[in-house]
Amino acid sequence: GGNASSAAFKLLQLDAALEVFPPTAEARVVDLCAAPGGWAQVAARRASAVVAVDIKPLAPIGRDGAACCEVARVVGDITAPDTLGATR
Repeated sequence: GGNASSAAFKLLQLDAALEVFPPTAEARVVDLCAAPGGWAQVAARRASAVVAVDIKPLAPIGRDGAACCEVARVVGDITAPDTLGATR
């Protein structure tokens, strides 16, 4: 499938230039303010675990054939203690 946002392409460019993600799939990623999900979608292709947090519900992300993992989606305010607990 295609990328969820144009920001996903920017993350792919950053990763190519700066190796944001390690060469192995052992990275764990938390994407804060994740909507519409483009960065989480890219992270799911390169990491072993991804949690996407946003105040708005996100569509399911991951397992698109290129993804290494499903993305756990958390709906909540990133400044709220309850949201932090939900990301663990």
